[in-house]
Amino acid sequence: MSTFQLAVISIFVAFIVIGVGAFALFGGVFGGGGIGAVTVWGTMPQETGDYLLDSLRSADKSLQDVSYIEKGAGSYESTMLNAMASGAAPDLFLVTQEQLGAFSDKIITIPYGTVSQSQFTSSFVDEGQLFLTPQGSLGLPFMIDPLVMYWNRDLFGSAGIASAPVYWNDFLTLAPKMYSANSSQNITRSAVALGAWSNVAHAKEILSTLFMQAGEPITGRNSSGALMPVFGNTPSNTSGNPAESALRFYTEFGNPSKTTYSWNRSLPRSDEAFIAGSLGVYFGFASEYKTLGERNPNLRFAVAVMPQLQAGNKSTYGTMTALAIPRAARNVAGAASVAQKLTGAPAAAVLAAYTGLPSARRDVALDTSVSTVSDVFAQSALIARGWVDPGQKDTDQVFKTMIESVVSGGSEPSGAVSEAAQEFVRLIPVRF
Repeated sequence: MSTFQLAVISIFVAFIVIGVGAFALFGGVFGGGGIGAVTVWGTMPQETGDYLLDSLRSADKSLQDVSYIEKGAGSYESTMLNAMASGAAPDLFLVTQEQLGAFSDKIITIPYGTVSQSQFTSSFVDEGQLFLTPQGSLGLPFMIDPLVMYWNRDLFGSAGIASAPVYWNDFLTLAPKMYSANSSQNITRSAVALGAWSNVAHAKEILSTLFMQAGEPITGRNSSGALMPVFGNTPSNTSGNPAESALRFYTEFGNPSKTTYSWNRSLPRSDEAFIAGSLGVYFGFASEYKTLGERNPNLRFAVAVMPQLQAGNKSTYGTMTALAIPRAARNVAGAASVAQKLTGAPAAAVLAAYTGLPSARRDVALDTSVSTVSDVFAQSALIARGWVDPGQKDTDQVFKTMIESVVSGGSEPSGAVSEAAQEFVRLIPVRF
């Protein structure tokens, strides 16, 4: 045979081997085989995991040998990495897009032959697509926690303002109306906590929201599915560079020479100030709603969708949690089947009703007519966006430097954005 014929035969043999392997891993279990024992790890509360599994077992006996184990949030990443390295990994684990950079090369890609791309995109909210690659999905969306706006009804009423801001520009007039300081010029009441890093809860997520609304993504994937930096590469428009404009807006609230001055790093954390009743608006996650009320039962607050840019992309930041299969899993086929069951519509409905969070699925309709809070959460889930973080500690430092260099006067927004873009290139070497 000619060299060409040998090459063609070799390619066909390779495809057959890959196909048989994929069927063994994913296809066989869907042909009627059993699931077996499957262990799931995550930072979700143990009682939530137990409740979900117990609720599903009544109708699906195949989940009898499926167990969930809660792991500490502070050491979750290192715990998972050590378990993977020692051969003690679970069969499934919960992973957010913020943790995906640390685990993406240690996860089995679920091929589109198991969950098609069209099935994925039609079933899950848009942010779930962060887990898609050209070869398949790195995880199936399980939960979503969108960033929302909590506002103090009493402070707004005292300032003569009837409703929450809809657009970011509304804060330009709101900030002076709600600002108050004592005789020593120390801030005693603020409209919003922006313009700092250390004492602004979720500063990274808030600034990411501004970037994404302005059309400035942080990371993306190239044609082969490899993570790549894209921050700072969006061309300028009629209103200037989108990343620079977003950073300038954020930092102006920490500038004493501006009429919007509202915040500085000597103040308490933004969540504590909101609980104390001295902060008009707090940007927090939907999952914080219950604890905010518990921390101060006398606080009269409401919730609204995150402010938007008048001419931007309607979006908010969201933490998307997915179920992924580690390469070190012992029961891959069972894990694939359980992942589909735990992210299906019945499971998603149970989880949303129990947690009060919106569903990560599009086809789970909850009655929000009697709850303004649930309606806001559901709206926010549909517009939630995010970005795959190559390393949380490293990118925290990038965002911190970007903010503090501008607030201190050490850099202009253009220079801070340029330096941040270079850091992302360093953190994510471009691969083709």
